Amino acid sequence: MFNFTIHSSMFTDHCLMIVLGIDTSTYHGSIAIVENERLLSEFSIPFINSYSKRLISIIDDLLKKCEVNFKDIDGYAIAIGPGSFTGLRIGVSTCKGFSLATGRPVIPVGTLDAMVECISVKGDTLTDSLNSLQVCTLIDAKKGEVFASLYKKIDGKIKKITEDMAINPERLCQEINEPTIFFGDGVKSYGDLIKKRLKGLAYFYSDIPKNSLAASIAFMGAKKLERGDVPDTASLKPKYIRRSEAEIKWEERQKVSIDF
Repeated sequence: MFNFTIHSSMFTDHCLMIVLGIDTSTYHGSIAIVENERLLSEFSIPFINSYSKRLISIIDDLLKKCEVNFKDIDGYAIAIGPGSFTGLRIGVSTCKGFSLATGRPVIPVGTLDAMVECISVKGDTLTDSLNSLQVCTLIDAKKGEVFASLYKKIDGKIKKITEDMAINPERLCQEINEPTIFFGDGVKSYGDLIKKRLKGLAYFYSDIPKNSLAASIAFMGAKKLERGDVPDTASLKPKYIRRSEAEIKWEERQKVSIDF
């Protein structure tokens, strides 16, 4: 039995656009359904071994709870990365399967970008003082690195000012020379180090995000769908940023073979 958050405004006689949002890029996955600018429902998926065994059944249950027919979904918004290699593959391949079955598009949304949307939309979560600061989203990438990107409010809108990075936290701190809010699970792993290195320049977002990551992905995906900003589904690939462990090991085996 799953516990879903069902929002009171979910029932309507006329649907203009319904988007399913999926995040399997992190160890705290989620799914959400939005209609136009309303969040219908969302559900957090605790990571247990793999998302592959539960994802489809949870999506099916969520659709039933919302009384939304699968054929009524206009697009599938997916966290494209960076994040967990296995999780990204599962999410992207699942959405591609949905697209193949229905003909509806898959809309990729950057994981780090969606994290910012969780805390910044309409300015109702961050205070005015925090809105004026640079924001750094962090995902623990393991192996002593974080996935990170920097954002800042410019002309009233949150703008991305760096590319997504896989970077050592020490090196990241060297790149920051102004007050910055850090947000994401990378804070749990490296918050103390960042605070020590940056001292008064480091702030940490500790409030509860306004919605799940999947909800932000769905909202951002819906906007991209409205603009027609949709890539070819067949050629869509996860945004890994760095090589996987399997690729590194394969390269090492090849090197050993050549040296021999």
